[in-house]
Amino acid sequence: GILDKNRLASVYGQVEVRTGNRETLIDNGITNSKPMALEKALQLPQSEGEEMHLECGTIVFSPVNELPDSFQNEMRPFTNSFPDSSPSIQTKKFTLTLASEGFGIGMHKHQAAMFMLLRGRKKWYMSSSEDVEEDSQTHPGFYREKSSHKCIQKEGEVLFVPNMWYHE
Repeated sequence: GILDKNRLASVYGQVEVRTGNRETLIDNGITNSKPMALEKALQLPQSEGEEMHLECGTIVFSPVNELPDSFQNEMRPFTNSFPDSSPSIQTKKFTLTLASEGFGIGMHKHQAAMFMLLRGRKKWYMSSSEDVEEDSQTHPGFYREKSSHKCIQKEGEVLFVPNMWYHE
């Protein structure tokens, strides 16, 4: 399939993508990302000289519109499955995200978003802004007490996160 790690490395290995870790995304999201070749990004957990933690590993999070046309064309069946207009979502922005098992960026919030999972499973914790204090610790309080909605997203499912809801 399109997101097979070996295929991605073979076909798009030299494509520059944005990468980061949990702290990168929390601090400043895509703006604070580190560009590198996709092939290298897919191999990062085994990189030498860097101590890697499963929870704080590396993630690829590249806006789809920054990827080569051929890659964007392969993503079209997925990106075209989202409606053109929705009262909750003003503009369609797509981000290719690839992460290892167990990766999480911690509790955060942003504008309403839909997440389509193409491979694997993703555990979600969510709560409205009213239920979570701004200075609430990410671990473990959000997961144990503060998150009002918990679910496991499976391959092919789309998850909607309402505007300004905390999630991880």
